[in-house]
Amino acid sequence: MSQYLTTADTDYVPAGVVLTLPLIIRASVIIDGRCKREIGVTTYTERIPLTDQRGHLSYYPVKDITEVKGRAAYGITGDNFFGAPEFVEADLNALDVDKVIGAVICGGSPFGAPYTELEVTYTSGWEPIPDKVKVACGLLVAQLSSSSNPNVKMRKDVDSTIEYFGNDMITPEIADLLSEYQHRSFR
Repeated sequence: MSQYLTTADTDYVPAGVVLTLPLIIRASVIIDGRCKREIGVTTYTERIPLTDQRGHLSYYPVKDITEVKGRAAYGITGDNFFGAPEFVEADLNALDVDKVIGAVICGGSPFGAPYTELEVTYTSGWEPIPDKVKVACGLLVAQLSSSSNPNVKMRKDVDSTIEYFGNDMITPEIADLLSEYQHRSFR
């Protein structure tokens, strides 16, 4: 579970806002939903197709690659008579990764056949959490803790009904702070 602030991080919230753990967790979940990923360092395992021995990991920046398995284009005999080749351990040294954008270039299998697909286990994210994310989390905590949410259209206290203008608590300011941390698929 993500938690982008602590109760001691009062520098990131507007004056008068009290940081509580439930509010921090709710704001962090909203950030994860907006970015479609966790901002902190997380382990992922994914299968990526290769075209001309090139592919792309979904989450970046890549911190470390821990395991790579590859599926060759064809078997040892040069055909698929016995079925498609299965995933086998690949040499980490045969993999060239641009850790900033997640681009992958992979050499051939031990038998010379090019890989058509890789299964990569890697870690990705930011450590420490960037200040822009902490500020966005603080702004969301302030929205969650105040009853003067600019997104509220109507509020009835008798039956606890709240009607919103939209279903998004992300203001343009918060969206701008989080823009560089959003997941963008290259496939």
